[in-house]
Amino acid sequence: MSEQRIPRFDALAVGDRATTTRCFTAADMERWCETMALATAPSQVPEPLVAALFSYLLGEKLPGHGTNYLKQDMQFECMARIGETLTVEVCVSRLRRDKALVDLDTTCTGSDGRMICAGRALVLFAC
Repeated sequence: MSEQRIPRFDALAVGDRATTTRCFTAADMERWCETMALATAPSQVPEPLVAALFSYLLGEKLPGHGTNYLKQDMQFECMARIGETLTVEVCVSRLRRDKALVDLDTTCTGSDGRMICAGRALVLFAC
């Protein structure tokens, strides 16, 4: 059986990176609490909101549209503060062309450079 060619997948390379920044405000936390039906806002940015930034990068930037999120592993080293700018990065660490799988290293740092979390993601590139 011949290997299927996926032009956008073939354009990916180990070491490709994408980043984004986001600052969660007190108003963002209030809206999140309303959505989650919580009575009080958290004092720090909840981990699921940090994780959502990786989902955004994977689906919109790298690899981008056609990405199916299979697995995410994150180790949080400290909490993100409300009002600080977070920098999130994904970096291609391995490509498995036979299955159109992409392994990525993931990091989130705070405005002072401290590591908020680091981990890995596995995605299936479907188009």
